Amino acid sequence: MKIIKPIVAISKIIDSHDAVLCGFNGVLYDGKNVNKEAMHALHKCAENGKEVIILTNSPLRVLSIIEILQKDSDLAFLSSVISAGEVLHYRIKDYKRLGLSGPRYYTIGNPAAEAVFAGTVCRKVSDLQNADFLYVGMPESIDDTLEKYMPVLEHGFALGLPLLCAGNDVSTYFNGEISLGAGTLAEQYAVMGGKILTFGKPDMMFLNYAIESFSRRPKNLLCIGDSFATDIKAGSLLNASSLLISKGIHVNFLGEGYIPDVEKARNLAMNFDAYPDYVISGLRW
Repeated sequence: MKIIKPIVAISKIIDSHDAVLCGFNGVLYDGKNVNKEAMHALHKCAENGKEVIILTNSPLRVLSIIEILQKDSDLAFLSSVISAGEVLHYRIKDYKRLGLSGPRYYTIGNPAAEAVFAGTVCRKVSDLQNADFLYVGMPESIDDTLEKYMPVLEHGFALGLPLLCAGNDVSTYFNGEISLGAGTLAEQYAVMGGKILTFGKPDMMFLNYAIESFSRRPKNLLCIGDSFATDIKAGSLLNASSLLISKGIHVNFLGEGYIPDVEKARNLAMNFDAYPDYVISGLRW
């Protein structure tokens, strides 16, 4: 079993890495505010010669993410920003190659996630009977539960519609609270027997977009994120080191201490079969 080391600052470990792949939600952004300390830490990584890329399961397009981050930071140090929403935007232009029979979609959840279809032939319908596929990017509200969406999922399944999901996150970190993620709806649809198409970590197709975006393939990559299922699993698939943010979506289990509880982190890692090399309460230099 891998040893998980608690740290209080990324500066203690960054010298042994040549590149950083960092998440967005739960690390740099909580749904309302940008974490300035975390952004400063990434900036310092770049100053120390580390190439930095943000890779996120957010359904938002890259421009929207940049607009959020640049309100408080100069982003010139970033090599790239890659989102599930942006990748899906380009892939959906050829919807037939994704195995979709037509371009008409029915949105489940928040319509703010529909920017992925802008400039494509896909069009929204208001009646499930007229849809070629279901789409989910984010829930309507942070208070939503799976039960709220079961009727539409059951209806879509009865019609034999595939479900397209931007991001695999089953939960999200929003202003200190843990809320339902689009991935939960996709998981439930799959359990029901429905066909799902997902875009996001830890899918290798999505991870390869990030690896190919580095100016040269990293030899000692550090993956940073708050999710065992997506960020830490991604690090494992890439044979990279990983740093878990404990005050993210797992905060209710891992606690809010400044020094992370390694034993709790190890126990939770066993549930996901995804073991970080390091754990930190919040990203800081």
